Amino acid sequence: MRPFRLQSVARLRQMEEDRATAALVQRREFRRTADSRTAQALAALDTAHLPTEVDVLSWQAAVAARAAASASAVEAATVAELAQADEQTAQGEWSAARRRSTTIAKLAERHRLAEQDEENHAEQVTLDEVASQRMRSREATR
Repeated sequence: MRPFRLQSVARLRQMEEDRATAALVQRREFRRTADSRTAQALAALDTAHLPTEVDVLSWQAAVAARAAASASAVEAATVAELAQADEQTAQGEWSAARRRSTTIAKLAERHRLAEQDEENHAEQVTLDEVASQRMRSREATR
């Protein structure tokens, strides 16, 4: 049986795919976290209402709290947007790595099937030869 010549390439492609998969999982988790933080920041902004009848200091504190909540929401949304872009990049890298890995895997499967066909053919030739020798020996004893 001949070894598959591209076996080392197949292992390399599989490692690349595994690395791309891990990066994609990590970036998806980061995006989910960023989306959650964005939702929390938007909820905090929604609850930061300005009071109607308070003194000047309370009014200024409420305005500052609302401004901080607004800035936090904008920052969280920006991080979520960047995380989504990173995730899409990782998805593309994973798809490319998967495609390369699959191509080599198909070649390996083709090689395995060709080897199996050769083994089956060699076995059939041997069986035919044994059957032919038995027929000759039977005819010789008659």
